[in-house]
Formats: sequence, structure tokens, C-alpha cells
Amino acid sequence: MVLLVAQLLSSAFIFASVSNPLEIFFDLNLWMIILATSVSVAAGYILNAFFDQEKDLINRPHKTLLEQNLSERTKLISYIIFNVIALLIASYVSQRSVIFFCVYIGSMAFYSAFLKRYLFMGNLGSATLTVLPFFAITVYYKNFTLEIFTLAAFLMLLLSIKELMKDLCNLKGDLTNNYKTIPTAFGENITKWLITLLIMFCHGVVILLYFFFTLNSMLYYFLFSLILLLVFGLFIWRSSMNNHMAMILLGIKFLIVLGIFSLPLLRIPM
Repeated sequence: MVLLVAQLLSSAFIFASVSNPLEIFFDLNLWMIILATSVSVAAGYILNAFFDQEKDLINRPHKTLLEQNLSERTKLISYIIFNVIALLIASYVSQRSVIFFCVYIGSMAFYSAFLKRYLFMGNLGSATLTVLPFFAITVYYKNFTLEIFTLAAFLMLLLSIKELMKDLCNLKGDLTNNYKTIPTAFGENITKWLITLLIMFCHGVVILLYFFFTLNSMLYYFLFSLILLLVFGLFIWRSSMNNHMAMILLGIKFLIVLGIFSLPLLRIPM
């Protein structure tokens, strides 16, 4: 649902070159792309849960009750059905959309089955796959600007911080199942330094956005984000308890969701 809202709002306030954003909400092709994205991502979650079942039983036993009561055959059949539906929906828009979703579905499968177990590639792959649906909108509107890529860079940084925080929270399960993550390979301190570095990069991207692009009232969101990221950065070094790390991870997710719902501010002057 968050991804659906994100694609819709980014289309209305970033990608589409229209004076009235409400026009976007009546574009049937856009809704088909959003629906195909939602269904294909749902399929990706099913496959990811299929490969991560043993790890999830350790890291989050109370959140895997549904997966435990479904057979592997049911999960795989559901995965195939969801992907077929996604491609059928995409075929309504264009052949180019079908090609994009074929690549996207294949990339998610490759990530779930192989890539996520490898050092650095798992974090990079997860962040990239999260941002990739927005490029489906970019391709649809044929809108490739430096501003869009800079905004995407800020989102990528937030997602990368989220993935590193998630790895810290999942350290026990990753060690048990021999997942090669940054915390299991280099330890918690190196991971915290990387998170701190990414927070600094977030500040740099916002400075670029402020001096070279028109942010309008969206500037308030970025200022709030930078302050909150600094607080998170300080808190990371003062805490080593898993429940505290989980709270910081929740805070990063909150920033991402807040950024999505703040997109209309790009059209509202300060």
C-alpha cells in the first residue's frame, strides 16, 4: 500500500509535467502500472519469505505464523500466479511495460535466491529493487531529469541505512544461517560507521537539492529528516540493545513513509 501511494504521488508531483496533478489520478495506464507493481512486489515478498523461512523463525518468530502454516507448494504456486497476473496487467499498457516487469520479476527472484546472501550485494540489491518501481513511472512519462535522480539518491541512502539497521537487528539469524552481511563479516562497529557515513551523505544530497533545485515547502521535510538522522546517528553509538536498534529501524521507515506523503509539498511555495 505504501508503494502504491508512493508511485501515485510521485507521478502527480514529480514525474508528470502537468499543471494540475489531479489529472494524473484519471490516467488508467498509470493505475495499471501501479497495480502491476503491487502484484509483482507481493510475489517477491512470497519468494523472499520462502527462502528466508529458517532465518525468520529465529529473528522474528511471532511474525512468521502464516508462513509456517502454508506448504512450500502453496507458496510457489501463489508466487507464479501473482507474477502472471502482473505481466497480464502490464500488457494492457505496452510491450515496453511487459519487458520492464519481466526484468523486475527476474531481478527479485535472483536477489531472493542468490544475491542477498552475498556481502554488500544484498544491501545494494534490496535498496535498488525498492527504488526500481519508480523508474517504471519515469519510463512511462519519459521524464529523466537530474532533480529526479538526486531525489532518488536521497531515497537510496535512506533505504541503505534501513538495510544496514535491519542487518544489525537480524544479526543472530544471519550468523546461524551463514548469511554474509556487513555486521556478520565486519562486526557491529564497522556497520555503525557505515551508517554514520550514509547519514553524512544524506546531508550532502540535501545541500545539493537546496542550492540547485526548487524544493518549496518540501524543504521542511528534508530539514526534519536531517535532524532526526543526526539523533539516530548519536543513538546508534550509545546503544547496543537489539530492541533499541529495532526502534531506530522503525524511525528510518517512518522517515521514508513521511517523505512519500510529503511529496505534494514540492508544489506548495514556502
